[in-house]
Amino acid sequence: MGKRGIFGLLVALILCSTPVLADQNVANTSQKGSLLIFPLIDTRVVSPDESATTIIDISNDANNGIYLGCYYINDHKGRVDFHFFLTPKATVSWDVVTHHGNIVPPPFPSGGPFAQGDAALGELICFATNAARSQQVRFNHLTGVATVVQQEVEAGVNQPKHAFKYNAWAFTARSNPGVPPPPDGTPVGTAGRLDLTGGGLGTYDACPQYLIANFSPGGLNLAGAANVLGPVTYIDNDFSISSCNQDLRQDFVDNLTKLQFTVWNEVEVGFTGAYQCADSVLTFGVDDGDRVPVNFDLDNFSYSTLQTHNARVEIDGVSSTQCPGSSVSGLVGVMTTSIGIGTTVDQPIEGEDQELGNTIHGAGNLPGFVLWDPASGTVPEKPGRR
Repeated sequence: MGKRGIFGLLVALILCSTPVLADQNVANTSQKGSLLIFPLIDTRVVSPDESATTIIDISNDANNGIYLGCYYINDHKGRVDFHFFLTPKATVSWDVVTHHGNIVPPPFPSGGPFAQGDAALGELICFATNAARSQQVRFNHLTGVATVVQQEVEAGVNQPKHAFKYNAWAFTARSNPGVPPPPDGTPVGTAGRLDLTGGGLGTYDACPQYLIANFSPGGLNLAGAANVLGPVTYIDNDFSISSCNQDLRQDFVDNLTKLQFTVWNEVEVGFTGAYQCADSVLTFGVDDGDRVPVNFDLDNFSYSTLQTHNARVEIDGVSSTQCPGSSVSGLVGVMTTSIGIGTTVDQPIEGEDQELGNTIHGAGNLPGFVLWDPASGTVPEKPGRR
């Protein structure tokens, strides 16, 4: 075999041994989409001076307009829906508590049949529909940002005014590889069901199989000292987790999952056993003193257990007899961290100075769904004489 033949053979072998990269088909917080999920909406009000609200911004990057169907769902599974038209290249903004903004949204729901969590906390889900609200449609031009504004919304917490932003999780409406995508406004799948599988035409992006978060544990170590790094003292951490099995219908069915936590400290010691039973959305704390119903081994998140300044956690949505009726679910979420600023190991903190928030990294993919009640696409006329 000549040099040219040997070179061609080597090129062929290299090409054959190179893995084929799959199309990205999992929801994330840096893309545009046809479906947006905001896992943390905070509307807690203790008094005029102790309250929280959330500012929502949703933008349309396209040169044509679109109708959006939106749903608030609180931790107790109370829900309310609304819809509006988003003009080309436009952004809409509103305050969830005061309703101020350039649309007129309903009040955040206050009730619900699910006893766990806080009815003043929850999520927002929005997706593109046709004008009749009879069908979800393709419109991969939507982005969203939430600004959470808080001031002393927990009893006994000395916390000044502060705010943080996070990006919504965006799910694109998929198309088949190698085929031109359908035009904007094309119906996606069966009306009333958004399939989150990443499986091509008629589906949306799949959901992350599990979440990964880096965090600095709160509480005190074995010597009674707080977790201090430079000028920052880490006080506590909270998670707001949304399931990718969402039933938005009026006659909804609970879709429970067990949030299973595996925690590693800086020296790679792993801790298992912590879990939280949850439905479509739940906000909960994971530090000393945080105990909500059906929660086990939260000590795995504390500074006294981990004994290192930083740690990481993997969060899986699994089926378990510990959470009766639960099933496997993909997850999206936000983590918040309370800190003291300007404190040192020798100068104990006097209270929280700031709360930080960010979306959590996802890995892998799992199928999910969003169910909703579409309106009738037919508008009958009054019968009359010919």
